[in-house]
Amino acid sequence: MKHSIFTLVLYLIIHTGALFSQSKLTEHTLALDKPENAATASIEDFAWLTGRWEGKGFGGDVEETWNPVLGGTMVGTFRLVNEEGPDFYELLLLAPEGNSIAYKVKHFHPDLTGWEEKDELVSFPLVKMTQDAVYFHGLTLQRLGDKCIHYLAIGQKDGTHKEVSLEYMLRDHPVSAAAQELSTSVQAPNEIPLLILGSYHMSNPGQDMFNLKADDVLVPKRQEEIQAVVDRLALWRPTKIAIEARYGDSIVTERYKAYLRGEYVLRDREEEQIGFRLAKQLGHEMIYPIDVQVDMDDSGLNGVIASNPAKYGSYMQELPVIGQMAIAQMDKWLNEGTIGSMLYNMNDPELNTLSHAFYFRVFAPLVSGDNYAGIDLINSWYHRNLKIFGNLHQITDRADDRIFIIYGQGHVPLLQQFAKDSPYFRVDDVQEYLRGL
Repeated sequence: MKHSIFTLVLYLIIHTGALFSQSKLTEHTLALDKPENAATASIEDFAWLTGRWEGKGFGGDVEETWNPVLGGTMVGTFRLVNEEGPDFYELLLLAPEGNSIAYKVKHFHPDLTGWEEKDELVSFPLVKMTQDAVYFHGLTLQRLGDKCIHYLAIGQKDGTHKEVSLEYMLRDHPVSAAAQELSTSVQAPNEIPLLILGSYHMSNPGQDMFNLKADDVLVPKRQEEIQAVVDRLALWRPTKIAIEARYGDSIVTERYKAYLRGEYVLRDREEEQIGFRLAKQLGHEMIYPIDVQVDMDDSGLNGVIASNPAKYGSYMQELPVIGQMAIAQMDKWLNEGTIGSMLYNMNDPELNTLSHAFYFRVFAPLVSGDNYAGIDLINSWYHRNLKIFGNLHQITDRADDRIFIIYGQGHVPLLQQFAKDSPYFRVDDVQEYLRGL
């Protein structure tokens, strides 16, 4: 029976590692030297696991579901299903152990009878954490955007370890059998990783609908904070840096080359302070402008509002209220924190959702008869961002490309959505590289 084989595997994982020798167990897994050397961590460090993950492994379909943090722990379930039906289940727990976190597992047969004795379980102590991976003793979780690869070190009778991997995708909704069959029959293209940083405009250009009055980023304190951000972003190892400057702009690329030669002093612009600086630190010879300017079509708004001021005027009255609230919040973040913490907060997924919903809250209802003024304005915004996204294809010329993008925060929700819809890109979590700054 498969169950007895897997039980033996788990026994060997635990007991061959009981000495906690300081070594790599397999290519992607580590051993803990001593229990007291477990890595320091908090349960919030694992919140990214929340959701439903689907994949392949152990000769069948695997599914792992994690509930959000509650009461200082995270609880999850696992199941393996093969052609004959359910193979086994697991109850999963991430829980504090001292200043660390342990990954604990209890196994069950398809009829829910347990594998382990009543008070027994399998526990994986935490060895270390990096920006994109978590290493438990004999178990590694490597996160790649919406993909997560689990590497498991299986102890052998001769004392060695064999590595197996399970590859999961994060699913917002269940995938039907027909969709799953189609996805497996169509070869997926290579996914280029993207890391998208939404920023405020450091130079106060005053070109947005609402504008933050940023302080001087050229003073020593802010320069140190910017360098700390750049050092963190460099850990992602991008091969190209894309910035918010007109696509094909030779002036921008010449400025970057002059900067490499020591003949140009960075201005108070995020594309230079972060983009240029990061590219130089990583030894890049080029910088990649990808912006496209499109006129925002608001020509029909006055006509819609005039047709029924009582109905449509209320939407426009929300515009300054929401905008000023957002500016006040960002001003507080910047004045009371660092540039790193400001960027961390600005790139919160919930904030991105609210930022994008603003267009549909205020402008989408501005439709009167055949005057679709609000929709035309939203269409202009989509049009610009689609062209920006299209330029990513123009600068991608290597299968191993990793593209870092720094842009005004308002662009981030659409760029992320387009990348998610595209089979050619995936988006990694930029907050993971800004945490704690």
